Amino acid sequence: MKYLSSIIRSLILIALPVFLAFTGYGYADAVNFTDKNFGIGALGYIEPRSRVIQVSHNAGPEGARVEQLFFQESDQVESGARLALLSDYKKREAEVAAAKTRIKALEAQLASEKVALTFNQKEHQRYESLSQKSMTTASLAENKHLAFKQSQLNIQRFSAEIENAKSQLLIAEAELRNTIIFAPISGTVLKILTRPGERINDHGLLEMADLTQLDIVAEIYESDLPKIKVGQNARINAIGFEQIYNARVRELGYQVKKNDLNDTDPLADRDNRIVEVRLTLESDAVNDLRHQIFRQVRVQIEP
Repeated sequence: MKYLSSIIRSLILIALPVFLAFTGYGYADAVNFTDKNFGIGALGYIEPRSRVIQVSHNAGPEGARVEQLFFQESDQVESGARLALLSDYKKREAEVAAAKTRIKALEAQLASEKVALTFNQKEHQRYESLSQKSMTTASLAENKHLAFKQSQLNIQRFSAEIENAKSQLLIAEAELRNTIIFAPISGTVLKILTRPGERINDHGLLEMADLTQLDIVAEIYESDLPKIKVGQNARINAIGFEQIYNARVRELGYQVKKNDLNDTDPLADRDNRIVEVRLTLESDAVNDLRHQIFRQVRVQIEP
């Protein structure tokens, strides 16, 4: 079995220069990226530092229908900008207007009752004084007292109703806000997943990301992880790249999992366990690679 593996590897090394000549992939670059003396080699992929965000809704598990979209794919959006309106936006907007109108009506009634309270208080005090001097009947004085007490109770009732109406307004405004989908970050609309007239399901409304900063996510074998340190320099390349790009190790992952990227080497171990390591890609590479999100690359980290 070892003899057979040796033969296969020899054939690969013989065929590699021919393959590179036809693909235009520099042989010198390929040698650098397979040179074990250079450092730790791994597969990786390009990803925005912000991650690709799947923007969805807050309308419950049944989903919501899109009424209007304000942006298209490749558009730049600012954080907090309105991305879309849902189909029940008009209904929720009317509920907010109705709640505000009710508050105004109650406040007008409260103002009127305060005027009545002032009048009834003066009448109560005047007839109370007349009653003590036997210049009016006790029943009339009592009626004035009851009118004063009723005004006090009305003011308490209107005040409570206004507070309740304000709470209902807050609920209506929250429900209205749930019919508007806002941009969670400033970035680029990568892909629209739900168009006007369609219902948003688990896949969400759209995908967006901040493409001003790109990372390389390298899948480092768990056995190589002790050799990786924050700050180490690395080189990034792939077939079709015009140059080798520089990167620097920024974060070491905490989870060991099975590798997601498939190596083209027929002798590669498919059951390797890896840790994701994030590298900051040089700023000069952003314009070249911003249209290649999730593209697979080869990573070589210097010792």
